[in-house]
Amino acid sequence: MHYASLGDIVFKVYSYLEHRETNEYAVAKHRTIFAPSSLQFLGDELLSLEIKVGFHRDFCDPLEEYQKLKDIAKEGLPKKLIIAEQVYGDFVIESITAEVKQVDMWGKPIVIYCNVKLTEYREKRPQTREIRTTKKKAPAKKNKNSQQQQEIKPSQYKPIITR
Repeated sequence: MHYASLGDIVFKVYSYLEHRETNEYAVAKHRTIFAPSSLQFLGDELLSLEIKVGFHRDFCDPLEEYQKLKDIAKEGLPKKLIIAEQVYGDFVIESITAEVKQVDMWGKPIVIYCNVKLTEYREKRPQTREIRTTKKKAPAKKNKNSQQQQEIKPSQYKPIITR
């Protein structure tokens, strides 16, 4: 029975130890001349999770599973995190701390415990805003030639070239 999965890595119940969740919220403090200062809620921050897992040779190849975790971390792409059939969303591995607890006589690890820190990934579109100018458009200038042409009568024409 699997308890959690991150991308294509599945953590079975035998390998799951615990997880810790950190929720943070952005609050701005505005200092004023006269007490008390005021607070402004800005929204929630990215969710941080810490998962402790153990890989044992009786159930898997500990080095292979540990290498899969490192490959996902180096890839840097968000992966879907599911814990106990609850979809947490897309997460990126921020750090992995591994501890080899037991080694066999050939130097291969029997048990590896990993502490995996994950940070939520949210797709965010770049902020754009419309630039507005306060300048008023200048009134269209009237063409002097067009006014003169309207005022000139055909009898007033004089030839430029004469023979």
